[in-house]
Amino acid sequence: MTIEELKAKVLDDGSGFTFTLGGKSCGMEPDSRNKETYYPAWYGDKNKDFNNIDDLMTDKFFGDKSMVQLINDIELDFI
Repeated sequence: MTIEELKAKVLDDGSGFTFTLGGKSCGMEPDSRNKETYYPAWYGDKNKDFNNIDDLMTDKFFGDKSMVQLINDIELDFI
């Protein structure tokens, strides 16, 4: 799966995803607040809300790596 395919699945289907990285549970599940979609993500016990999908994909939130860097090294489960 490419980053563009992942973004399309999240944006078009409203899907979230989970994965494990370094023994830590990780993921993101889209939500909305005041009719605005945001992207709450977690990495172990750390949480961060992203206001747009591009920030989620490029921020080095997941163990100092971004989804762009991780996409080929992790197995995603969609929720």
